[in-house]
Amino acid sequence: MAYKEFISELQKKFKEKKQELGYNEMVFLEDGATSADAKELSIIRETNIKYHKTESDVLIGDYIILHQCEGKREQICRFDCRQLYREYEKGGWEGIWEQICSSLNSSRKFMELEIIDLIEKNDYGLLKDKLFIRPLNFNDHRYELKNHVYRRIGDMVLVLYILASDENDGKTHDVMSVKVPKTSMQAWGIDEEEVWENAMSNTYIMAPPRIYLKPMDLVNPPYHKGAFMALNSDVTSLSPLAVPTVTTTSQINGAIAMFYPGVMKRIAELFGDDYYIAFTGTSEARLHKKGTIQPRNILMRIKQMNNTFDPSEILSNKVYLYETANQEMKQLEL
Repeated sequence: MAYKEFISELQKKFKEKKQELGYNEMVFLEDGATSADAKELSIIRETNIKYHKTESDVLIGDYIILHQCEGKREQICRFDCRQLYREYEKGGWEGIWEQICSSLNSSRKFMELEIIDLIEKNDYGLLKDKLFIRPLNFNDHRYELKNHVYRRIGDMVLVLYILASDENDGKTHDVMSVKVPKTSMQAWGIDEEEVWENAMSNTYIMAPPRIYLKPMDLVNPPYHKGAFMALNSDVTSLSPLAVPTVTTTSQINGAIAMFYPGVMKRIAELFGDDYYIAFTGTSEARLHKKGTIQPRNILMRIKQMNNTFDPSEILSNKVYLYETANQEMKQLEL
């Protein structure tokens, strides 16, 4: 089936399955579309930022937009037609509907969460225990972050989020969250440093830091393993030739562990020297004692890994050095 024929058939099937899928309205936006309608233009802009990291009032690519409503709340699900076509070519219609149903179910679940009421009230006292911080790549998210609270570190950003849902059944770990808009922070009237410290503390409690010496240690490790920041930890030093992985107990967004208070300094004490940091994804960082490897070799490995990763998992394209003398991490220009 040719691509244009696929798009026509896809829209037809969406209409046939409207009741089954449970959406309220379907809109097809064609490549090059723009709009005089403020709401639709906003969707076009957001779609370009989300999928193409570009600010533009002219849509790049073909998309089907499904609107879901519940009371006064509305959520939209975007589907990249080219991506769906590739899925169709690989596995037919079955794989496509599995992906679509998963997205719609997640969207519907999000609308039903009680946290939405708290977000709408925007009461810091009710939200403060749900604040946490995620690491993201700056360049990949720079446009969507323009109106949100974050701190930039080199080619990375630490972003303030509100935790909406965290479900772990032992097989899958599903986290739903919302970025904090700058306007919400301003309305709280709370010192930003206080908010940030509270969010970092929450993040630490949700996912304590861990250090693992072997790749296999990351596979379902016991809770206590690698607890290098704990009192009476059995991690008392690191071999100069060790290449440990730093993450968290949950491992999701585990690279945030490097930014917990005291973590970088403690690792320097364990190595007994400065060390290089390679953020090999949003879930982890790998360390090399200074003098054991050329930083250009580390950079080459980072780029190789990033070429194989899902783009959403990429955190950095740089090598960092933690210097014990000034207790700071700096980005290396290689």
